[in-house]
Amino acid sequence: MIISIHQPQYIPWLPYFLKIDKSDLFIFLDSVNFQKNGLQNRNQIKTGQGRNWLTIPINHKSGQKIYETTMSTKFNWKKKHLQTLRSCYGKSNFFDFYEPYLVSFYEKEWENLADLNRELTLKMMEWLGIYTPTLKSSDMGIKTVSSELILDICRENGATKYLTGSGGKNYLILNNFVLEGIEVEFIDNDSPVFYEQLFPELGFEKDLSAIDLLFNCGENWRKKV
Repeated sequence: MIISIHQPQYIPWLPYFLKIDKSDLFIFLDSVNFQKNGLQNRNQIKTGQGRNWLTIPINHKSGQKIYETTMSTKFNWKKKHLQTLRSCYGKSNFFDFYEPYLVSFYEKEWENLADLNRELTLKMMEWLGIYTPTLKSSDMGIKTVSSELILDICRENGATKYLTGSGGKNYLILNNFVLEGIEVEFIDNDSPVFYEQLFPELGFEKDLSAIDLLFNCGENWRKKV
């Protein structure tokens, strides 16, 4: 059983999905603290002025878990995000295919950030042709932290291999995984080095949200990686 684990993110980049694609089971790690200025409530797209953040305003307090995080109602961010996507990608090859879902998605009354991220990620997985089963760590009742949390999630779900990015080298206690008979594989966060994007005069922008690749390449995205 190959397992990968990651915090739920807003419109994640492609390596997030490639890791899921290599897994037999993916766990949304929503039971850890919300990371301010991280990628849980924002990501980057390409605009006529270059890279730009799409950010969801949230209600934040110290020690808040991701599954506890709610979104601010002070700003009409949903309308702004949809309008920005239309403005930046309306002329892309495949935007018209994805737009109806995006309209319905941004019309929903969202409260919880983790729920929003999870639904949109599952839809993006469908668009990418990735059908790995998923679970939420908040449903597991595991109270450990850091490396032990990851190990306990793997143990709970019968992992024989755990896939992680290079950042895992900074905190995973690898010997504990060895003792449990769980192989840890570090995978590179590889992004496409080129595909046709809008605003070519600005040059190619890599490491954007995967929606940039989808809007420009559609179901042919695998030919670009």
